[in-house]
Amino acid sequence: MAETFALKVVTPTGIVFEGEAEQVTAVGRLGEFGILAEHINFITSLVPGLLEIKTAGGDARTWVVSGGFAEVRDGAVTILADSAEEPSALDLSRLDAEMAEAERRISEASFYSDEYESAEHDMLLALAHKQASELKSTSR
Repeated sequence: MAETFALKVVTPTGIVFEGEAEQVTAVGRLGEFGILAEHINFITSLVPGLLEIKTAGGDARTWVVSGGFAEVRDGAVTILADSAEEPSALDLSRLDAEMAEAERRISEASFYSDEYESAEHDMLLALAHKQASELKSTSR
């Protein structure tokens, strides 16, 4: 059996997950990262992307997070997510429109503007929704 660590995933609306995990994978500003037991202490910001957890029982859980922070401290992991959506709760009918709108906003915004940053966030979130929809369709 793999080593485990305490994990808590929290959003402004409450605790999404609390328990033992073998592995966590998330997306930070510099790219995807993974956490295993006995990981070095660190804190990083999260960008929109998939949060994947392999639980102590071997189950896999996935959420789309819209940003937040991940902290590893003294062997325990806390994810403070702005929001966390399960793939089963996504509205796939809006996916193409969400992608098109984000692309339009990026193309029209000045690179150093707040609008560009907001549009980039929305594009990353749309891409995460697309990844989650692909997971959702393969798990049927």
